[in-house]
Amino acid sequence: MSLINLFSTFVITAISLFALKPVASKVGLIDIPGGRKIHKTPTPLVGGVGIYAGVLCMSLFTPEVLLHYFAMLAISGLVLLIGIFDDARELKVSVRMGAHAFAAWLMVVVAGNQLLSLGNILALGPVELGVLAIPITIFATVGVINAVNMTDGIDGLSGGLVLLSLIFISIVAFASGHSPMLQFNTLLICALLAFLALNFRLPWKRSAMIYLGDAGSTLLGFILTWIIIEATQGPDAMMAPVYALWFLAVPLIDTVSLLIKRPLRGCNPFSAGNDHVHHRLIAASFSHEQTVIGLYIVSIITGSIGLLGYFYQASEAFMFFAFMGLFGIYMAWAKLCKLIPAFSVKVQAN
Repeated sequence: MSLINLFSTFVITAISLFALKPVASKVGLIDIPGGRKIHKTPTPLVGGVGIYAGVLCMSLFTPEVLLHYFAMLAISGLVLLIGIFDDARELKVSVRMGAHAFAAWLMVVVAGNQLLSLGNILALGPVELGVLAIPITIFATVGVINAVNMTDGIDGLSGGLVLLSLIFISIVAFASGHSPMLQFNTLLICALLAFLALNFRLPWKRSAMIYLGDAGSTLLGFILTWIIIEATQGPDAMMAPVYALWFLAVPLIDTVSLLIKRPLRGCNPFSAGNDHVHHRLIAASFSHEQTVIGLYIVSIITGSIGLLGYFYQASEAFMFFAFMGLFGIYMAWAKLCKLIPAFSVKVQAN
Protein backbone atom coordinates (compact mmCIF):
# COMPACT_ATOMS: atom_id res chain seq x y z
CA MET A 1 0.00 0.00 0.00
CA SER A 2 1.61 3.24 -1.16
CA LEU A 3 1.69 6.45 0.83
CA ILE A 4 -0.13 8.12 -2.08
CA ASN A 5 -3.09 5.75 -1.62
CA LEU A 6 -3.19 6.34 2.11
CA PHE A 7 -2.93 10.12 1.74
CA SER A 8 -5.59 10.04 -0.99
CA THR A 9 -7.96 8.14 1.34
CA PHE A 10 -7.48 10.79 4.01
CA VAL A 11 -8.05 13.63 1.53
CA ILE A 12 -11.10 12.07 -0.16
CA THR A 13 -12.69 11.39 3.23
CA ALA A 14 -12.03 14.94 4.42
CA ILE A 15 -13.41 16.45 1.20
CA SER A 16 -16.47 14.20 1.42
CA LEU A 17 -17.13 15.28 5.00
CA PHE A 18 -16.91 18.98 4.16
CA ALA A 19 -19.08 18.50 1.06
CA LEU A 20 -21.73 16.62 3.05
CA LYS A 21 -22.07 19.27 5.79
CA PRO A 22 -24.44 21.58 3.88
CA VAL A 23 -26.40 18.58 2.58
CA ALA A 24 -27.01 17.20 6.07
CA SER A 25 -29.48 19.87 7.16
CA LYS A 26 -31.51 19.45 3.96
CA VAL A 27 -32.04 15.71 4.47
CA GLY A 28 -32.50 15.72 8.24
CA LEU A 29 -29.08 14.32 9.20
CA ILE A 30 -28.54 16.81 12.02
CA ASP A 31 -28.10 16.07 15.73
CA ILE A 32 -30.10 18.71 17.62
CA PRO A 33 -28.99 19.56 21.19
CA GLY A 34 -31.36 18.77 24.03
CA GLY A 35 -32.20 16.15 26.64
CA ARG A 36 -29.20 14.04 27.62
CA LYS A 37 -27.12 15.47 24.74
CA ILE A 38 -24.35 17.75 25.95
CA HIS A 39 -23.36 19.49 22.72
CA LYS A 40 -24.61 23.03 22.17
CA THR A 41 -24.91 23.42 18.41
CA PRO A 42 -26.69 21.34 15.72
CA THR A 43 -24.10 18.95 14.27
CA PRO A 44 -24.18 17.01 10.97
CA LEU A 45 -24.46 13.21 11.26
CA VAL A 46 -22.44 12.43 8.13
CA GLY A 47 -19.23 10.93 9.51
CA GLY A 48 -20.12 7.40 8.43
CA VAL A 49 -21.00 8.47 4.89
CA GLY A 50 -17.70 10.33 4.53
CA ILE A 51 -15.66 7.42 5.88
CA TYR A 52 -17.43 4.97 3.57
CA ALA A 53 -16.91 7.27 0.58
CA GLY A 54 -13.17 7.54 1.26
CA VAL A 55 -12.66 3.80 1.72
CA LEU A 56 -14.87 2.83 -1.22
CA CYS A 57 -13.20 5.26 -3.64
CA MET A 58 -9.69 4.07 -2.84
CA SER A 59 -10.75 0.40 -2.79
CA LEU A 60 -11.77 0.83 -6.43
CA PHE A 61 -8.15 1.72 -7.18
CA THR A 62 -6.71 -1.13 -5.09
CA PRO A 63 -7.51 -4.37 -7.00
CA GLU A 64 -6.41 -6.73 -4.23
CA VAL A 65 -8.68 -5.02 -1.70
CA LEU A 66 -11.63 -4.72 -4.08
CA LEU A 67 -11.44 -8.38 -5.09
CA HIS A 68 -11.16 -9.61 -1.51
CA TYR A 69 -13.65 -7.26 0.13
CA PHE A 70 -16.20 -6.57 -2.60
CA ALA A 71 -18.95 -8.41 -0.69
CA MET A 72 -18.08 -6.64 2.53
CA LEU A 73 -18.18 -3.22 0.88
CA ALA A 74 -21.58 -4.02 -0.66
CA ILE A 75 -23.17 -5.36 2.55
CA SER A 76 -21.66 -2.64 4.74
CA GLY A 77 -23.21 -0.14 2.31
CA LEU A 78 -26.57 -1.66 3.25
CA VAL A 79 -25.74 -1.22 6.96
CA LEU A 80 -24.84 2.40 6.23
CA LEU A 81 -28.19 3.01 4.50
CA ILE A 82 -30.05 1.54 7.47
CA GLY A 83 -28.12 3.89 9.74
CA ILE A 84 -28.90 6.90 7.56
CA PHE A 85 -32.63 6.15 7.79
CA ASP A 86 -32.23 5.68 11.55
CA ASP A 87 -30.48 9.04 11.93
CA ALA A 88 -33.10 10.81 9.81
CA ARG A 89 -36.27 9.05 11.01
CA GLU A 90 -35.27 7.18 14.22
CA LEU A 91 -36.22 3.60 13.42
CA LYS A 92 -37.63 1.27 16.06
CA VAL A 93 -35.00 -0.79 17.86
CA SER A 94 -36.59 -4.02 16.60
CA VAL A 95 -36.45 -2.81 12.98
CA ARG A 96 -32.86 -1.65 13.29
CA MET A 97 -31.66 -4.85 14.92
CA GLY A 98 -33.59 -6.99 12.45
CA ALA A 99 -31.87 -5.18 9.59
CA HIS A 100 -28.46 -5.70 11.20
CA ALA A 101 -29.25 -9.38 11.69
CA PHE A 102 -30.14 -9.60 7.99
CA ALA A 103 -26.80 -7.98 7.09
CA ALA A 104 -25.04 -10.54 9.30
CA TRP A 105 -26.94 -13.35 7.55
CA LEU A 106 -25.82 -11.98 4.17
CA MET A 107 -22.24 -11.98 5.44
CA VAL A 108 -22.58 -15.70 6.15
CA VAL A 109 -24.41 -16.83 3.01
CA VAL A 110 -22.73 -14.51 0.48
CA ALA A 111 -19.15 -14.54 1.76
CA GLY A 112 -19.11 -17.60 4.02
CA ASN A 113 -17.69 -15.42 6.80
CA GLN A 114 -18.96 -16.95 10.04
CA LEU A 115 -17.96 -18.04 13.51
CA LEU A 116 -17.18 -21.76 13.42
CA SER A 117 -15.15 -22.10 16.61
CA LEU A 118 -14.51 -20.14 19.82
CA GLY A 119 -11.10 -21.73 20.18
CA ASN A 120 -9.73 -23.61 23.17
CA ILE A 121 -11.09 -21.12 25.71
CA LEU A 122 -11.92 -23.77 28.34
CA ALA A 123 -8.69 -25.80 28.01
CA LEU A 124 -10.82 -28.80 26.97
CA GLY A 125 -10.21 -28.56 23.25
CA PRO A 126 -11.65 -26.23 20.60
CA VAL A 127 -15.26 -25.19 21.22
CA GLU A 128 -16.83 -25.94 17.81
CA LEU A 129 -20.19 -24.28 17.14
CA GLY A 130 -21.57 -26.77 14.62
CA VAL A 131 -25.25 -26.11 13.82
CA LEU A 132 -25.15 -23.03 16.07
CA ALA A 133 -22.58 -21.31 13.88
CA ILE A 134 -25.00 -19.15 11.92
CA PRO A 135 -27.24 -17.98 14.82
CA ILE A 136 -24.21 -17.26 17.02
CA THR A 137 -22.54 -15.36 14.17
CA ILE A 138 -25.66 -13.24 13.74
CA PHE A 139 -25.94 -12.65 17.50
CA ALA A 140 -22.26 -11.72 17.80
CA THR A 141 -22.44 -9.37 14.82
CA VAL A 142 -25.46 -7.52 16.19
CA GLY A 143 -23.72 -7.41 19.57
CA VAL A 144 -20.51 -5.83 18.27
CA ILE A 145 -22.48 -3.35 16.15
CA ASN A 146 -24.34 -2.25 19.28
CA ALA A 147 -21.14 -2.20 21.34
CA VAL A 148 -19.53 0.28 18.95
CA ASN A 149 -22.77 2.25 18.64
CA MET A 150 -23.10 2.56 22.42
CA THR A 151 -19.64 4.13 22.76
CA ASP A 152 -20.66 6.90 20.38
CA GLY A 153 -21.62 9.21 23.23
CA ILE A 154 -18.85 11.81 23.34
CA ASP A 155 -16.66 13.35 20.67
CA GLY A 156 -13.83 11.16 19.45
CA LEU A 157 -14.55 8.09 21.58
CA SER A 158 -16.19 5.57 19.24
CA GLY A 159 -14.06 6.36 16.19
CA GLY A 160 -10.88 6.35 18.24
CA LEU A 161 -11.62 3.00 19.90
CA VAL A 162 -12.36 1.39 16.53
CA LEU A 163 -9.15 2.88 15.12
CA LEU A 164 -7.12 1.37 17.98
CA SER A 165 -8.76 -2.04 17.47
CA LEU A 166 -7.90 -1.88 13.77
CA ILE A 167 -4.28 -1.03 14.56
CA PHE A 168 -3.90 -4.11 16.77
CA ILE A 169 -5.57 -6.36 14.19
CA SER A 170 -3.36 -4.84 11.49
CA ILE A 171 -0.23 -5.72 13.48
CA VAL A 172 -1.41 -9.33 13.54
CA ALA A 173 -2.25 -9.16 9.81
CA PHE A 174 1.25 -7.82 9.09
CA ALA A 175 2.88 -10.55 11.18
CA SER A 176 0.75 -13.18 9.42
CA GLY A 177 1.32 -11.83 5.92
CA HIS A 178 -2.38 -11.20 5.26
CA SER A 179 -1.96 -8.51 2.62
CA PRO A 180 -5.63 -7.81 1.68
CA MET A 181 -6.66 -7.29 5.30
CA LEU A 182 -3.63 -5.14 6.06
CA GLN A 183 -4.31 -2.95 3.02
CA PHE A 184 -8.01 -2.57 3.77
CA ASN A 185 -7.37 -1.80 7.43
CA THR A 186 -4.85 0.91 6.58
CA LEU A 187 -7.35 2.52 4.19
CA LEU A 188 -10.01 2.51 6.91
CA ILE A 189 -7.53 3.84 9.50
CA CYS A 190 -6.69 6.79 7.22
CA ALA A 191 -10.39 7.50 6.67
CA LEU A 192 -10.95 7.39 10.44
CA LEU A 193 -8.07 9.81 11.01
CA ALA A 194 -9.69 12.28 8.60
CA PHE A 195 -12.98 11.93 10.49
CA LEU A 196 -11.34 12.28 13.91
CA ALA A 197 -9.60 15.47 12.77
CA LEU A 198 -13.09 16.99 12.54
CA ASN A 199 -14.68 15.09 15.42
CA PHE A 200 -12.05 15.13 18.18
CA ARG A 201 -11.98 18.16 20.46
CA LEU A 202 -8.79 20.22 20.29
CA PRO A 203 -7.65 23.41 22.06
CA TRP A 204 -8.53 25.45 18.97
CA LYS A 205 -11.72 23.44 18.26
CA ARG A 206 -13.84 23.01 21.37
CA SER A 207 -16.64 21.03 19.75
CA ALA A 208 -17.04 18.44 17.02
CA MET A 209 -17.75 19.63 13.48
CA ILE A 210 -19.06 16.22 12.40
CA TYR A 211 -20.64 13.25 14.20
CA LEU A 212 -20.56 9.59 13.20
CA GLY A 213 -24.27 9.18 13.70
CA ASP A 214 -25.84 5.75 13.98
CA ALA A 215 -24.93 5.28 10.32
CA GLY A 216 -21.23 5.65 11.06
CA SER A 217 -21.05 3.74 14.32
CA THR A 218 -23.04 0.77 13.00
CA LEU A 219 -21.00 0.77 9.78
CA LEU A 220 -17.77 0.60 11.79
CA GLY A 221 -19.21 -2.07 14.08
CA PHE A 222 -20.19 -4.27 11.15
CA ILE A 223 -16.85 -3.86 9.36
CA LEU A 224 -14.97 -4.58 12.57
CA THR A 225 -17.01 -7.74 13.13
CA TRP A 226 -16.30 -8.92 9.57
CA ILE A 227 -12.56 -8.32 10.00
CA ILE A 228 -12.44 -10.09 13.37
CA ILE A 229 -14.35 -13.15 12.12
CA GLU A 230 -12.12 -13.38 9.04
CA ALA A 231 -9.02 -13.06 11.22
CA THR A 232 -10.06 -15.78 13.66
CA GLN A 233 -11.92 -18.43 11.64
CA GLY A 234 -11.19 -21.10 9.07
CA PRO A 235 -7.96 -22.62 7.77
CA ASP A 236 -6.46 -19.17 7.06
CA ALA A 237 -7.16 -17.81 10.56
CA MET A 238 -4.44 -15.47 11.81
CA MET A 239 -5.18 -15.66 15.52
CA ALA A 240 -7.37 -17.34 18.13
CA PRO A 241 -10.77 -15.69 18.78
CA VAL A 242 -9.91 -14.88 22.40
CA TYR A 243 -7.40 -12.19 21.36
CA ALA A 244 -10.19 -10.25 19.66
CA LEU A 245 -11.81 -9.80 23.08
CA TRP A 246 -8.75 -7.90 24.24
CA PHE A 247 -8.55 -5.79 21.08
CA LEU A 248 -12.16 -4.68 21.56
CA ALA A 249 -12.24 -4.76 25.35
CA VAL A 250 -13.55 -1.28 26.25
CA PRO A 251 -16.75 -1.25 24.15
CA LEU A 252 -17.43 -4.95 24.78
CA ILE A 253 -17.11 -4.75 28.56
CA ASP A 254 -19.15 -1.54 28.76
CA THR A 255 -21.94 -2.91 26.57
CA VAL A 256 -22.17 -6.39 28.11
CA SER A 257 -22.31 -4.87 31.60
CA LEU A 258 -25.28 -2.73 30.53
CA LEU A 259 -26.99 -5.70 28.90
CA ILE A 260 -26.84 -7.34 32.32
CA LYS A 261 -27.70 -4.34 34.51
CA ARG A 262 -30.37 -2.54 32.50
CA PRO A 263 -32.90 -5.42 32.41
CA LEU A 264 -32.47 -5.77 36.18
CA ARG A 265 -33.62 -2.13 36.46
CA GLY A 266 -36.53 -2.75 34.12
CA CYS A 267 -34.93 -0.79 31.24
CA ASN A 268 -34.59 -1.68 27.59
CA PRO A 269 -30.96 -2.85 27.27
CA PHE A 270 -30.59 -1.41 23.75
CA SER A 271 -32.01 2.06 24.38
CA ALA A 272 -29.86 5.16 24.64
CA GLY A 273 -28.85 6.11 28.15
CA ASN A 274 -26.31 7.99 30.23
CA ASP A 275 -25.06 5.04 32.28
CA HIS A 276 -21.98 4.20 30.21
CA VAL A 277 -18.46 4.27 31.58
CA HIS A 278 -17.74 7.62 29.90
CA HIS A 279 -20.79 9.15 31.61
CA ARG A 280 -19.53 7.99 35.00
CA LEU A 281 -16.10 9.50 34.38
CA ILE A 282 -17.60 12.82 33.30
CA ALA A 283 -19.88 12.77 36.35
CA ALA A 284 -16.72 12.35 38.46
CA SER A 285 -15.49 15.73 37.09
CA PHE A 286 -13.12 14.37 34.47
CA SER A 287 -13.14 16.61 31.42
CA HIS A 288 -14.38 15.45 28.05
CA GLU A 289 -10.82 15.21 26.75
CA GLN A 290 -9.53 13.43 29.87
CA THR A 291 -12.32 10.86 29.61
CA VAL A 292 -11.67 10.10 25.94
CA ILE A 293 -7.89 9.95 26.30
CA GLY A 294 -8.22 7.86 29.48
CA LEU A 295 -10.36 5.28 27.69
CA TYR A 296 -7.92 5.34 24.76
CA ILE A 297 -5.15 4.47 27.22
CA VAL A 298 -7.21 1.63 28.71
CA SER A 299 -7.88 0.32 25.19
CA ILE A 300 -4.16 0.50 24.34
CA ILE A 301 -3.32 -1.43 27.52
CA THR A 302 -5.90 -4.17 26.93
CA GLY A 303 -5.00 -4.41 23.25
CA SER A 304 -1.31 -4.66 24.13
CA ILE A 305 -2.08 -7.49 26.55
CA GLY A 306 -3.88 -9.31 23.75
CA LEU A 307 -1.00 -8.65 21.37
CA LEU A 308 1.56 -9.98 23.88
CA GLY A 309 -0.59 -13.06 24.36
CA TYR A 310 -0.66 -13.56 20.60
CA PHE A 311 3.09 -13.18 20.05
CA TYR A 312 4.04 -15.28 23.09
CA GLN A 313 1.36 -17.89 22.31
CA ALA A 314 -0.28 -17.62 25.70
CA SER A 315 -2.86 -20.25 26.60
CA GLU A 316 -6.24 -19.37 25.10
CA ALA A 317 -7.95 -20.49 28.30
CA PHE A 318 -5.67 -18.28 30.38
CA MET A 319 -6.40 -15.28 28.15
CA PHE A 320 -10.14 -15.97 28.32
CA PHE A 321 -10.31 -16.31 32.10
CA ALA A 322 -8.06 -13.26 32.50
CA PHE A 323 -10.51 -11.31 30.35
CA MET A 324 -13.43 -12.55 32.45
CA GLY A 325 -11.49 -11.44 35.53
CA LEU A 326 -11.11 -7.99 33.98
CA PHE A 327 -14.85 -7.93 33.31
CA GLY A 328 -15.50 -8.87 36.94
CA ILE A 329 -13.25 -6.04 38.14
CA TYR A 330 -15.15 -3.56 35.98
CA MET A 331 -18.52 -4.79 37.30
CA ALA A 332 -17.26 -4.39 40.87
CA TRP A 333 -15.99 -0.87 40.07
CA ALA A 334 -19.34 0.07 38.50
CA LYS A 335 -21.13 -1.22 41.62
CA LEU A 336 -18.79 0.77 43.85
CA CYS A 337 -19.44 3.90 41.76
CA LYS A 338 -23.07 3.83 42.88
CA LEU A 339 -21.87 4.29 46.45
CA ILE A 340 -19.54 7.19 45.59
CA PRO A 341 -21.42 10.44 44.91
CA ALA A 342 -18.72 11.76 42.58
CA PHE A 343 -19.23 8.84 40.17
CA SER A 344 -23.01 8.60 40.44
CA VAL A 345 -25.13 9.43 37.40
CA LYS A 346 -28.85 9.80 37.02
CA VAL A 347 -29.74 6.87 34.80
CA GLN A 348 -31.90 7.64 31.77
CA ALA A 349 -32.40 4.55 29.64
CA ASN A 350 -35.80 4.27 28.03
